[in-house]
Amino acid sequence: GQSSLRRLVSQGQCPQPETWDYPVPGSAAAMTRPPAADVEKPGETHKARGNELLKAGEFREAAAAYGLAIEADASVPAYWSNRSHALLRAEDAAGALRDADEAVKLQPGWAKAHYRRAQALKELGRPHEAAQACAAGLEVVATEAEKKELRKLHEVMASASAAIALSGWWHGKVSAELGGFDQEFCFLAEGQLMCCVYGQELTGEYILKDVEASSDGKLRGGVNVDLNGQKVPYLFRVDGNREMLRLCCPMASPPERPRTFDGPGFVGMGRGRVGGADALEGLSEGQRVFRYLTELIEAMEARLPPDTKGDSGIADKLLEEFEGGGTVNSNQLVGPASLEDKSKQMANDNMLQALRLKYTESVAEAAERLIKGEAVASAAHPAEAKDLERLLRRFKKAGEEEREEKEEQPQLEDAPAATPEPELPVSAAAPAPLVPASAHSAVRRPGAQRVAWRHCRRRCAT
Repeated sequence: GQSSLRRLVSQGQCPQPETWDYPVPGSAAAMTRPPAADVEKPGETHKARGNELLKAGEFREAAAAYGLAIEADASVPAYWSNRSHALLRAEDAAGALRDADEAVKLQPGWAKAHYRRAQALKELGRPHEAAQACAAGLEVVATEAEKKELRKLHEVMASASAAIALSGWWHGKVSAELGGFDQEFCFLAEGQLMCCVYGQELTGEYILKDVEASSDGKLRGGVNVDLNGQKVPYLFRVDGNREMLRLCCPMASPPERPRTFDGPGFVGMGRGRVGGADALEGLSEGQRVFRYLTELIEAMEARLPPDTKGDSGIADKLLEEFEGGGTVNSNQLVGPASLEDKSKQMANDNMLQALRLKYTESVAEAAERLIKGEAVASAAHPAEAKDLERLLRRFKKAGEEEREEKEEQPQLEDAPAATPEPELPVSAAAPAPLVPASAHSAVRRPGAQRVAWRHCRRRCAT
C-alpha cells in the first residue's frame, strides 16, 4: 500500500512519485485506467507528426520527426522507410538509401522497402541496382497497387541499365547458315548503332523493348535494330559480369523476336573489336580483284543443291527476276529442298551480300568490268593477269555446266517464259545491309551475283 511505498521512499530505495493518489485495486478508478498495451507508443506519436509535416511539404522537418521515432524504437521498419522517403524528397538520396537499406534488412519480405531502395538508387544514377531492387520487390509484392508501381519503375531502370550494359563495341562470328563472318556492333548514346563487317561500317539505330532485370544482375529483352531501312527484332541477354552478349535474330517471315537463344540466328559476342590486322591491307587492286572473284565463283558454284532433280531451271528463272529489278523469295530458289539445302542457300546469300562490304565498291566494279569483257586482265592488272584469266575461264565453265543441265532436264511447270535480257548497268546495285535475313523472307541479290550469272549465260550462248 501507500504506507509501504512511503517507507521505501524515506529509506531512499525508490524515487518519490509525482502523486500519491493511486487508485485502490478493484475500485472504479482503477478499472477505468487503460491497459498498458493500449497506451500509444512514443515512436507512433513522432511518426504521426512526421506524416503531417511530409504532407505539408516540410521534408527536412518530417525527416527529423521520423528520426525521433527511430530513436524511440529502431526495430520498426516503417520508421526507416518513412524517413527514407522524406530524405529523398529533401534531395538527400544517399541518406535515403541508407535508411531504405535498413528497412530491407529489418523486413526483407516488405515490397515497399525495396521500392524505397530502388527510388534512392535511381536518384543516385545507379539504374542497374535500382532494377535489381525492383526485381527483389516484385518477388515479395502483396498488392496490385505496389506491383504496378514496382513494374513501372523496373521497366525504366532495366532499359537504362541495358543501354549502359550494351554500350561500346561487341564482336562475334555469325553461324555458318548466315555466312560465318565476323560481325561487330557498337551501341552508342541516344539509340545510335554501328555495324561493322569486313572493316566496312554501316550506321543505324536501335530501340530497347521489354527489358527485364533479374535479381542476380542479368538483363534480357528485345533490341530492334534498323540498318539502312532493314529492321530486325533481336532477342538479347547480358550476363551479370557484362562481358558476354547473346543475340538471336528471327529466322521466319514476317520477322518476330525469338524467344530462345538457339538455332542459326544465335551469335555470342564478346567485349571489344575483332583482333588482328586487316587481311587485305597492303594488297594491290589486282590482288583484291582476284580474291573477290575467287570468293564470288566459289559462292556461285555452291548456290544450287547437288541434286536438283529437274529444278535446275530455277537459277535462270531467278536470274530473269533479278535483272528485271524484281524481288525473289528464297523458297523459289530451293523449292522442295531439305532444310540442310535451305541453310546452305542462306549461307551463300549472306556471303554474296558481304563481298561488296569486304572488298569495297571500287574492287567489285573492277571485277565486273572483267566479267563483262569491258576490261582485259593483261592491261588492267598485268601482274595478276594469268590468275585472273584462269578465274574467268572458271566462270565460263560454270556457265556451260548450268546450260547443259538446263537442256537435259525439263523446265518447271510454273516457270515463266524466257524474256529478252535487259542491258546490264555498268555499276551493280547497292548491297543489302548485313543483318541476317530470314530463309523465307524476300531478299534482293547483290549486283555482283547478277553480273556473274549473266556473264555465264552470255558466254554459253556464244
